Amino acid sequence: MADFLAGYGIWATWTAYGLILFIFLVMAPCHAVFLLPFIGIPLFWLLPLAYALPINLLIWLVSLFVFRMIRRAMIRPPMDGFSLTGTTARVVSRSGADHSARYLIRAGGELWSAYSTDTLQIGEQVNIVAVKGISLGVERVNADFRADAGNVL
Repeated sequence: MADFLAGYGIWATWTAYGLILFIFLVMAPCHAVFLLPFIGIPLFWLLPLAYALPINLLIWLVSLFVFRMIRRAMIRPPMDGFSLTGTTARVVSRSGADHSARYLIRAGGELWSAYSTDTLQIGEQVNIVAVKGISLGVERVNADFRADAGNVL
């Protein structure tokens, strides 16, 4: 009877553990990363201490790295198009015809969709002058830009 209860207790614990993980994944998937250090705890039931301890330590080190990255991302101020107005950026790619060309620019460490009345070349430096929805309006910084001058990214 004691063996049955011991086996039942282990399965009940695993079931509760799985349900808690499932609830975190469904209800708040962004918070599931906080369960990462506790994933290694059941290893102590399944594996000898010589195997479970190093694996658990590795999981803790990975979770500390992930938490540090999350904290760094949360501290960074959000970038929006309005805060980029008046700054310079570089053209990364171009798509579309001459007069309705759309551009992809790198500004503030991020890629943004942009439009311009000028025909821009890849690698050209531009000023951000307007915001329209999620696109930025840009204009050429200097009129005598040459694509073959080595300014390509």
